[in-house]
Amino acid sequence: MICAAVFDMDGILFDTERLYGEAWKKTAGLLGYQMDDRLFLSCVGRNARDTKLTVLKAMGEDFPYDDFYARTDTWVRSYIADYGPPEKPGAREILQFLSDRNIPAGLATSTGSDDAKGMLEMAGFLRFFKACVFGNEAARGKPFPDIFLLARDRLIQAAGFDIPADAIIVFEDSPPGLQAASDAGMKPVFIKDLIDPPREILDRVWRSVPSFYDALSSDFWA
Repeated sequence: MICAAVFDMDGILFDTERLYGEAWKKTAGLLGYQMDDRLFLSCVGRNARDTKLTVLKAMGEDFPYDDFYARTDTWVRSYIADYGPPEKPGAREILQFLSDRNIPAGLATSTGSDDAKGMLEMAGFLRFFKACVFGNEAARGKPFPDIFLLARDRLIQAAGFDIPADAIIVFEDSPPGLQAASDAGMKPVFIKDLIDPPREILDRVWRSVPSFYDALSSDFWA
């Protein structure tokens, strides 16, 4: 029986991956660089530290990453300030579904705490989470399982009872996130956003569903 759920944020609760992808391409062009879309996709699901290392390896050590990151971040923040974080289909409904049934929900996102909390508060989602872990808190980023193991510890503390790892569903869209959830001993659920994971990753998921609407039934959680 499922006892809890853990959510990634970007690409799962919010359709922000596309915003960042657009911002990466525009910002790189303004700085005089061409950036392959595949580079952005290879960074989806990774924390800020690992993303920087990946970009510098691909673009070269002379690439002005800090300026690039600051401009990209400013563009995305401005968009979200004007229009709000774009919600993924069924995100609000699944969080309310869990709350109504007293199934504790946790967040495990590679996004830093300030940005993530800001978006969650704007959407009114923060109140649904019993525990949150942000990208700057885990010792190692996805695909390592650290962030999910820490989320489980915090959920147990908040709930006041033990929650076995294999009784936790993890909603993820990225290959690193799905691998991390599987290695944490949890049940990864794949909801596609931008990336089709390789077969060796898909073989490790518990279920694949088109959207959260497919999880809005008691049978899914039995």
